[in-house]
Amino acid sequence: MNVGQRIELTTRIESLGNTARPGDQGTVEGVHTDGYLTVRMDNGRPQFPRTDEVIVLPSS
Repeated sequence: MNVGQRIELTTRIESLGNTARPGDQGTVEGVHTDGYLTVRMDNGRPQFPRTDEVIVLPSS
């Protein structure tokens, strides 16, 4: 997983009072050694899924 890659969630994620659902998409902003990502979702809100909770979308 790399910064700038587009991802799609495969599970529901709740963080900072926001809920993202499977199928929601965003862009990776940070990759952490503990298996978590910082993702800017397309709605502009941050989420923090684990790497096993996302799929990488093909480059456009």
